[in-house]
Amino acid sequence: MAQPIEVVIGKNVYSIELAEHDAAKSFVSRLPMTLKFENFGSTERIAYLKNALTIGNAPTSTAPKVGDFAYYIPWGNVCVFIKDFRHSEDLVPMGKLSAEATEAIRTSADAEVIFRLRQ
Repeated sequence: MAQPIEVVIGKNVYSIELAEHDAAKSFVSRLPMTLKFENFGSTERIAYLKNALTIGNAPTSTAPKVGDFAYYIPWGNVCVFIKDFRHSEDLVPMGKLSAEATEAIRTSADAEVIFRLRQ
């Protein structure tokens, strides 16, 4: 993990360390970005990006664990896993959130979630 960014929910700020690959760099190049997450089943919270990320040298499968931040290629969405999940193809591991940040996104309802460069 290499690129530090922040996620802001309300007045709380959390750090995220992103992976060092092309998809993560593509995400960072769009910051700041405001997203609204929604539940996808009981396993993850997802938010859709306006345009697809450049995948390049990024791995395209992973077995996500709680707190993993990922990008799902077919739908063009980012996701935060709130439960462990099975190995999945077309899922790019992007980084890891702390337990506090994961819980904040899990309980964010339809609040705006801001991703920005670390300040």
